[in-house]
Amino acid sequence: MMRPDAPGSDAVAGHARPRGPDAAARVGRIRFVNCFPLYHHFAEQLSARGLSADIVDGYPSDLNDMLARGAIDVTLSSSIAFARNADAQVLLPQVSISSFGAVDSIQLFARTPPARIRRVAVTEKSATSICLLKVLCREWGIEPEFAPRRGLLSEILEEFDALLLIGDEALHLLRVEAYPYHYDLGAEWKDLTGLPMVYAVCAARQDFVAARPEAAAAVGVALLASRDACAAAPEATAAAAAQVYDFSRAYLEDYFDKLKFGFTPEYRAGLQEFYRRAAEAGELERVPDLEVCMTGVC
Repeated sequence: MMRPDAPGSDAVAGHARPRGPDAAARVGRIRFVNCFPLYHHFAEQLSARGLSADIVDGYPSDLNDMLARGAIDVTLSSSIAFARNADAQVLLPQVSISSFGAVDSIQLFARTPPARIRRVAVTEKSATSICLLKVLCREWGIEPEFAPRRGLLSEILEEFDALLLIGDEALHLLRVEAYPYHYDLGAEWKDLTGLPMVYAVCAARQDFVAARPEAAAAVGVALLASRDACAAAPEATAAAAAQVYDFSRAYLEDYFDKLKFGFTPEYRAGLQEFYRRAAEAGELERVPDLEVCMTGVC
């Protein structure tokens, strides 16, 4: 079941209004191409498990905020946003959006090498990519000024040394080669740590999990089942995505192969290291214990 994004319609002062046990689960959905394998069969997998859901589309940053306010119950959440709200959320263990190396869709486009970057325009669509860039800048030994991306690309090229983009915008700009330098943040993270990078996790509100644990689990399992169905038919998945997004089937098949959607101990170790470095960079007050977070008492 689809409904328009209605921020705040089910939340007051950050608290969810009481909802009955038979109410549809409110599930956030990111419409970036990198999420396609998780959502392509998601609705049918939910139905197969007898779960009714209202699906709310939005950018990662919007859905992060809606989950924190109680306007939705569960969503793929920027991994840093989950850490900042871990006291009120539960980490569902089935899926993530990750990479072990280059991811393509999270790029720092620059007019100069990193050592000469002084001003960076950043996307406001994802909290994790901004935090990851700040962690990397600390390792590169630079302290650039960060400002929200505004205006046309030509204006940004004139005013900033670099531009951080994610998702479909990053993939398109990567193809046209508008900047002389580009740095894949997934590749840079692997070079720095030797670990996978986890960009998004599946998070649910604690009150939702406490009241409806079976429904919360069903969302995670349905996402995983969609991923598995897509992985079993990579060509068909890429062809279906090419009908929705402005990329070729061959390009998307290669792109989906770079993305990792599981949440194995190896990927949890990469995320734990990201949180540790984010705290060192002043981007996180407390480093959550992921194993504890999956019990709902983080």
